[in-house]
Amino acid sequence: MHRFANFAVLIAVFTLAGCAPQAAVKPSSTVTLNLDADGKPVADADLQTVTDAVHMIQSGRIQLAIDGPLTEVITKYETMYAGKPVLVFCANGMLDALTYATLGSKAVNGKVDRPVEVIGAAWARAHWARAYAYSEMARYPEAQAELAKALALSPMDSQYQSELAFTYQRSGDWQKMLALYQDAEGNAEISGVDPETITRLKCVALRGEGYALVELHRLDDATKAYQACLKLTPGEPKSLGELGYIRDLRAKSH
Repeated sequence: MHRFANFAVLIAVFTLAGCAPQAAVKPSSTVTLNLDADGKPVADADLQTVTDAVHMIQSGRIQLAIDGPLTEVITKYETMYAGKPVLVFCANGMLDALTYATLGSKAVNGKVDRPVEVIGAAWARAHWARAYAYSEMARYPEAQAELAKALALSPMDSQYQSELAFTYQRSGDWQKMLALYQDAEGNAEISGVDPETITRLKCVALRGEGYALVELHRLDDATKAYQACLKLTPGEPKSLGELGYIRDLRAKSH
């Protein structure tokens, strides 16, 4: 059994919590998510369309997925919000939805900066899927641009941050890569809908940090990052392999 939750009443909560600097200012923040009986998000028709497009990409129908279902979903939302003075975010679950709902609740000269509308994940997910498609076609600048668009809609999404960070490996921008992976680690708790997902997101981010730190010749910090992943996931093979690589580097330097 599903329930459709609209949390416009959160406005009062944000005002009482001090998110509005003046009592007369009432930021407009609306959260609209489709939830199941346990409060977990349910895949709506648009999100299912994106999932179907991912299956098309995996089966080799990459350009068809880009031109068809992914463009369809993205165009739908771009048209829906074109010209509207709202700040739109896409959320995976209630925790990130509530976090995004506060981001536009700022006032400038006594006036609300911008009202916020938080919706489901489909729009951002479509940009992520298009990035995946472009990566499969080795069109890396376009993939990077799509991931940036996904993050504009879901700025604290750990997966999107990690995948954007990975694109900087090709250009060797280790500092940018490291910063994004660190953000991804910090946002794993917000992004994950269950403990298993949170652990996976954290480990991906920590391994990415380790990789960048090795390239920056910060071997002690890299070791700590890989060890942190192993603490979360004992025996994780990629971290064990990278720690072996670090030991080899140290041995060669002596």
